[in-house]
Amino acid sequence: MAIRLPLTIEIFGLEDGEPVILDRVVGATVYVDEAKRIGRRLLSKVDAGTQPKGYRILCDYELIYTWQIAHGDETNR
Repeated sequence: MAIRLPLTIEIFGLEDGEPVILDRVVGATVYVDEAKRIGRRLLSKVDAGTQPKGYRILCDYELIYTWQIAHGDETNR
């Protein structure tokens, strides 16, 4: 599915129960499935010491998708 505006992919951790952005790619793609692949790739490269919890996809500052490591393998959903 394509979105008209470029998507932002954020890798996040949690601090006091609130998301903390550890890494971000702005304008990487307009395709949600491609953004998910980019999110998984970024998540695999983020320093484990920062304790990443997952990634989320935003369009024009609006959250459109979130995936957390605790949810398990995304490809089986």
